[in-house]
Amino acid sequence: MMFLKLISSLLLAYIPTAASSAFKDCIPNDTELGPFNPPAFASTVVNTTTFYSLLPPSPTPLPLLVFMHGSTGEWDFYNDSLSFVSTHGFAVVFPFVKSPEKDKSPFTTNTDGTYLLKAIQFAKDQNADPTSPMYQKIDVSSVIIAGHSMGATCSINAALAYPDALAVIAMHPGICGPFGPPPCPSCWKSEDLAKVGRAMPVVFTTATNDGAFWPAPLTAKHEHGCYLNSFGEDQGDWDGEKSLFAQFNADVCGEDGERSPVKDGGHNCPMKRVSGGKPEMAVLLKAAKLYGQMGGDEETDCHGMLYGGEDVEGSLRQLNQTDVMELRG
Repeated sequence: MMFLKLISSLLLAYIPTAASSAFKDCIPNDTELGPFNPPAFASTVVNTTTFYSLLPPSPTPLPLLVFMHGSTGEWDFYNDSLSFVSTHGFAVVFPFVKSPEKDKSPFTTNTDGTYLLKAIQFAKDQNADPTSPMYQKIDVSSVIIAGHSMGATCSINAALAYPDALAVIAMHPGICGPFGPPPCPSCWKSEDLAKVGRAMPVVFTTATNDGAFWPAPLTAKHEHGCYLNSFGEDQGDWDGEKSLFAQFNADVCGEDGERSPVKDGGHNCPMKRVSGGKPEMAVLLKAAKLYGQMGGDEETDCHGMLYGGEDVEGSLRQLNQTDVMELRG
């Protein structure tokens, strides 16, 4: 009997689980919908907070991606790309501060991460509720925190308060404090991002033609300085988790007219809808897959495409889309 148990244990050790086998590695031309399609959309209000969610069909629980919009940001600015990401195996929760309509106002703001934390709790509650369509559909131990602009500042502050997240993806966050714009407490601090970076991997993106706070390229230059203040001037200065700073060039983050009259270049580069939201939402997908699905495995193509050199097909360096790239860890 003991011999049979031993054989059974050994066999099980070599059989991949349904969850791990369901997720595919990254590919260079990631413009096609993933195998988890189509995601079901839902709008749910809990204690006056509205959450939009995407839940694709899956035989096993899926990792969670919580994403916060920027100031005046609308679901329509991100839904194409987030739906695309969802088809690659993610439950997505997108919170609002006041409501989908009121969040379009520049006077509706939040930067402390409260609503991303609410989104995580919402997913956990729905996952535990037998009456919810999300019941036991989400792997609530696998959380990726992300956001754009104001939402990116939120993502840093939420990750500071939720160190169990697997990674944070901050796309064009507001200027780091204590001075502005925006001044603290409506900001993030380099020392706080460093704390986050010791708990989880960090992916930080901006663009050379981002003119949100100062005329380009000064905004990106300042963001780069904030990153260096967090993770050190040189690779050897950092002893925490892996981090990436990617400053995309003006060619890939230029206006393409796809959202006219709304701009989708420069600071709004993550709002691009073409080709799965390239270039920045493509980075979000690779980072989310690497840490949410691949356990950060450095042998995966996802890892190579984020951190690899010019000899790696589909890597940021090989695609030559960035003016500045920094790697730590």
